[in-house]
Amino acid sequence: MGKNLVEQAIENIRLKSKGADGTLNCAVTINFHPDRYTSDNRPLLQAIADNGYLKSQFETGTSNGGLTAYFGGKRWSWEQRVFDGAYENAPDNLRPKYGALNFRNYEAGASPRFGSSYFILKRHTLERTTFCYPDSFFEPEDFAISSRVKLLIDKASSSKADLLDDYIEAHIHGVIRLNDDVECLVLDPVYRSTIVEQDALKLGIPVKWHSGYELTIEHMNRHPYYRGQQFIELAEELALNGIINPRILGSAVTERGYDEQDIKKVWHYLARFGYQSIQACQSI
Repeated sequence: MGKNLVEQAIENIRLKSKGADGTLNCAVTINFHPDRYTSDNRPLLQAIADNGYLKSQFETGTSNGGLTAYFGGKRWSWEQRVFDGAYENAPDNLRPKYGALNFRNYEAGASPRFGSSYFILKRHTLERTTFCYPDSFFEPEDFAISSRVKLLIDKASSSKADLLDDYIEAHIHGVIRLNDDVECLVLDPVYRSTIVEQDALKLGIPVKWHSGYELTIEHMNRHPYYRGQQFIELAEELALNGIINPRILGSAVTERGYDEQDIKKVWHYLARFGYQSIQACQSI
């Protein structure tokens, strides 16, 4: 039954795909914050290690984007419409997991809006991955299976959208198992020699590092309208020596009790303006 649901969902997107078939030579990544906790208050990476697979928003009840993954919610309704009812009676573990196509080969993952770290999926998962552009929040009209994603890449490449919004959303259908489907985990170096690194090493997959995020309050003040002055003031309250980084923001949520939705807006500043390398690397 599960296989039929996944196959039907992918077939429904194939029918909406435009353009000729081609070869896709880039990976799907899933960005997230590795220092957060699950809804039952377990460290996220520990929970992933225990489960052995990545869960959908419907299973976790958490998200670094919208919080509408429940029966009748916006995420549920969107999936009903886009996948033409394929998942109407599906168990939550078969529902798609969301990532992005790293066609620009960003060192920090395809969609840093959703977190400082990311999983890289193995190439064979492309066979059960569908795509849309822009993000599902914007009610996109363009969809594709992996062999017909060129049109989406062309549209994204010519877009003038903000860098945090300008990614091709990926929907990975079926179960994503760590040992079978995940190439590696890439972490921000601020987590070296921390419990996050210790938990990451227990996943049983390679752990790598990108160049890292760091942003000064002085730099944030150059962009008061990006998310709002109140979030710059919040960052100033959290900063150490006038600097914010992913670990500081994670601690604000998990240890200091700050509202995660407010911290998310501060993270947007850090993700947009605070990456330490201006070059997209060809390899990590």
